[in-house]
This record gives sequence, C-alpha cells and structure tokens, in this order.
Amino acid sequence: MQFTLRGTPIAVTPLMVIAIVIGLGVAGYGGYDYIQQSNAVNDAVAVETTVTDTEISSSDGRRLFYRVTVEHTYQYRGTEYTSDQVFPGTTSPMYTVRSDAERAIEPYESNATTSAYVDPGAPGRAFLERQTTLAPLKFVGFGVLIVLLTTLHAVGARNPGRSTELRPTSEREPTRHETLLGVNRDTVSRLSKRLLLIAPVVFLASLVGTVVLVYTAESASIQAGLTDLVGLTTLTAFIAALVFIAALVFYGIWSFTEYRRLRERIPEPRPPSPFRHPSRLVTILYTSDGLDTYGRRVKLTGFVFVVTAVLAGVLVFLLVTAS
Repeated sequence: MQFTLRGTPIAVTPLMVIAIVIGLGVAGYGGYDYIQQSNAVNDAVAVETTVTDTEISSSDGRRLFYRVTVEHTYQYRGTEYTSDQVFPGTTSPMYTVRSDAERAIEPYESNATTSAYVDPGAPGRAFLERQTTLAPLKFVGFGVLIVLLTTLHAVGARNPGRSTELRPTSEREPTRHETLLGVNRDTVSRLSKRLLLIAPVVFLASLVGTVVLVYTAESASIQAGLTDLVGLTTLTAFIAALVFIAALVFYGIWSFTEYRRLRERIPEPRPPSPFRHPSRLVTILYTSDGLDTYGRRVKLTGFVFVVTAVLAGVLVFLLVTAS
C-alpha cells in the first residue's frame, strides 16, 4: 500500500506491519514489566524467609551471560510459598561476568533466614531485593528501535541510491578530500583495509590462546598479570579489538569522503543527502540489489558507521561491567 502524507510518499507492506506490531509488543512487554516491578516494590510487605538453594545458570551452557536464582520458602497469611526470585518482575537481570552473578547471590546462604518482600497481588512471587532493575528497559529499547527503523524505511522515496546520474570524472573531477589528516587518501584506504583483515585474526588467535591457557592451568584460581602468558594474550586480544575499531573508523571516514566526491559529480538539483535524511539512509541499507555506484557507497558507509557504533558500545559495556 502506497500513499502520500503532506507530500511525503509512504509505502507500507505486510512485513512492515508485522515488524511494527512485533516491535510494539516487545516494547509494551518491557514497559509493562517495569511498571509491575515498580508497583511490587511500592506495595511490598516484608516477611521472614528461609533460603533453601542458590543457583547460577548460563545461557545454553555457552557462558555468554548468567542468571541467578535463590530459592526460598516463606509464609504469608497462613499459606506457605516457595519463590526463586531475587528481584521483582518477570524479567531478571543478566550478567556477562560470572563474578558479578556470584556477588548478587553472595548474601544468601542455604538454610539462612533473611527478609523477603511479598506483593499482595502475587503472593507466590516474593523477591529478596526491594528495588527495580533495568532489565525490562532493554526490551523497551529494542522494541522502539524496531519500530523506528521500520517507520523510517516506510517514509520517503522508494528509489534512493538507484539510477543516480553521475558526470564523468573527466568532466567533473572531484577537488575535495585529496588527503585525509595529511595522508594520501589511497594510503588511508589501503592501510585500514589491511588492518580490518589482520586485527580479527590476531583477536581470535589471542582469545583461543587465553582459553587454552586458562583450561590447562594447574591452579583453580588464576590471577592474570601483564607479565604472564594469560595476561599477555588477553591484552593482545583487547588491543586487537581496539585496532579493529580504529580501522573501521578510518575506513568509514575514507568511505564518507568517497561518497562526498561522488556527490560532486551529481548534476543539480542533487537528491537529498541520505546522511541528513535518515529515512533515505535506512531505505538504502535495507535495499539488497539494484543500487548504483552512489547507492552502494552510501550503503557501505552507513553499514561501517553502524558496525563501528555497535562494537564500540559492546566494548564500553564490557569494560564497565568488568570494572
């Protein structure tokens, strides 16, 4: 279905409708669970409970993240209940480092007596920590992102990056960005591409080396330092990750200047810049074929920027959670 709203073309397909419904559902679930958490914390009644078991479980056994449960038994209004919740709500926090999960359940030992908090509306789901968590807000953010990207894809022209007329280089030779930071632009491109190939190999090799050293170590507890092999391989993997992100940044800068040089060859009036009109950029990123030289450059540049932002965010998250 296609229609125009105040001069702006909008195209809606069944897949877009499904994506928006899923996004709204995920965001709604997260928002509802956060509200339920807040209500449970506000309405909670303190009771005495006995811890019967504690557990740290990993995701599908692959140790990508950890969840904690503390089974405890209590009585409320003459009825005995058993719950395994540490925090209120149905979305429990996930920990990327096992030591963080261990700290979360450290205060609770088997057969110890402590305080639990009961929501009168759900007496069978008592929790031990009277505080809300940010876990449901991750669902909200993910759902909103799906809706936002789908909406941007639906709004605007359907053919950006296709059939773009470019003047021959002999007629319109680009004059901007001959060098980048004082370095020949071809050198920047060539060096960044080589680093993008080498850095992942070094990262994976260092990561494998760290895992092998940890599993073959004689001591059950390893204190890694910069002077031993485990510390060196870990540091090498970290540096390789930083080099890869830096190479992405430099390649992205080069690719963006290449896009600007292509725009100089487009006759007037030029189409709106995709990097100033997110709907056009998202549509180009979603397009799998039919893009011209200009469209492919825009797609590659946008993809590099997105990957760089995601990897940088993951690295910052790991540093914060590990500190």
